[in-house]
Order: sequence, then structure tokens, then C-alpha cells
Amino acid sequence: MAGHAPIRARIDSAALGHNLAAARRRAPHSRIWAVVKANAYGHGLARAARALSAADGLALIELDAALELRRAGERRPILLLQGFFSPAELEPIAANGLTTVVHDAAQLAMLEKSRLPRKIAVVVKLNSGMNRLGFAAEDLRGVLGRLRDCPGVGEIALMTHFADADGKGGVRWQLERFEAATAGVDLPKTLANSAALLRYPESHKDWVRPGIMLYGCSPFPTRAPKRWA
Repeated sequence: MAGHAPIRARIDSAALGHNLAAARRRAPHSRIWAVVKANAYGHGLARAARALSAADGLALIELDAALELRRAGERRPILLLQGFFSPAELEPIAANGLTTVVHDAAQLAMLEKSRLPRKIAVVVKLNSGMNRLGFAAEDLRGVLGRLRDCPGVGEIALMTHFADADGKGGVRWQLERFEAATAGVDLPKTLANSAALLRYPESHKDWVRPGIMLYGCSPFPTRAPKRWA
């Protein structure tokens, strides 16, 4: 049987730092969640966390990976982008000072029933049009009221996710829905993914969430991958 040529990938940690600095220049008034989900898009979680040391926080999906970062000494905020999936996950989330997204009624109910060693910071996800995860606009005020009454909940923030920031649809329609739903609600907000960060300054808000752009990939189908200037 014929052999296969070895395949190697060379990871340039300096390029990751360069692209993070570019994100900072594009959104100078926002804090940055650097997205390191899926083993930092295959680049290595620990390596990427070191290379992205100038980020204000790290965002991922996997609880195990977040706990791995904490065991390695990571002290920055860590955001679980899809939240938790069972009541058993709430204790390690609280004990390790993780921040969790809350996007549906089941998660809200689990929080209300929990008895935790410390309060958990939560980010409430609003469905502004992507129709994948998040509370409906008409439910948001009630959700916030229940969270404020929940003894296990600490700081609260708001988020949404753009469906077409990299395409013709843009973000205006979703931004208008989000702002209408959250009018008069004075809480930190995080909206912008890589494409919105680069293309729509009005979406930057308190935190931005660059992901794929940090790894040299363009979020736009007609633009080549690069180290962002």
C-alpha cells in the first residue's frame, strides 16, 4: 500500500496577536471576547489563548475546554456561547467563575432551581432574526425579571447573533429589532462577530466577538484570507 505524504500545519502565534490588534483598532471602544471554540478553530486551545493574551476575555462552547483553561491558570472572563446543557454543569460554572449564555426557557428554569456556591454572570441571548438560538423579543422583559429574582444570577448582559453580516442582508434589520427590544434596558451588550466588527461600527457596543478573522480567514466570501491590517 502506498504511503501518504505527511501533512503539517505551521501556526504563527504572532499572526494571531496581529489580527487581534487589528480587531482592537477596528473597535477601539469595545472590549473583546476572542472566540476560541473548537480547539481554537483547530489551532490549539492553549496556544491560541497565549497568542491572544491581549483579549479581554475568551469565548467558546465546550465546558470541558473552559475548565481546562482555568486549570492552566487562565484568569480572564470565559464565556460559554451556548450556555449549559444540564443542571450538573452549573456548579463547575459557578465554582470556576465562568460566564454563561442563557438562550432558552429550559436554561432559565435550571438556573431558578439551582443552589450555587457563588453567583453566575449571564448573557441573555435575543433572537433578532437568525432563528437558531435565543429568546423572542416579546419575552425578553419577563426573562430579565426572572433572572434578576434568581439568587444564583449575578451580572447580566445582552447579546444577539447576526445572520448575514458577511452578505447582502447586512445587520441593519437585526440591529433595529435588537434595539427596539432592549430600549431602556441599561445592560452591557455584545453583538458583533468578525464580519460585523469589520463592516458595521454601529454594531460594536460594549463587547465584540471576533472569531474566524483572528485565524487569518476572511469572513467575506469575496475577500481572500489575510493577516488583517
